[in-house]
Amino acid sequence: MEEVGELAKAIRTIEIGRDRPDEEVMYYDHARQQLVEELGDILTNMLILSDKYNISLDEIMNGHVDKLSARFDTIIKT
Repeated sequence: MEEVGELAKAIRTIEIGRDRPDEEVMYYDHARQQLVEELGDILTNMLILSDKYNISLDEIMNGHVDKLSARFDTIIKT
């Protein structure tokens, strides 16, 4: 969960130039590099957890596609 929080902070920094109002604005290239690093941390954690619980990446992606398809089919039909 800590890594997800750090990812959110990196995204806020890119979106508004800083995480909090009391911080100095960060240059885009530096903020983008932080985002790349945080996405890498999240990806690594996902791979470790999927291996630990014997869940393939195909199963993860297929489950996600099915979930989104059902959600958007419902929205489109309404």
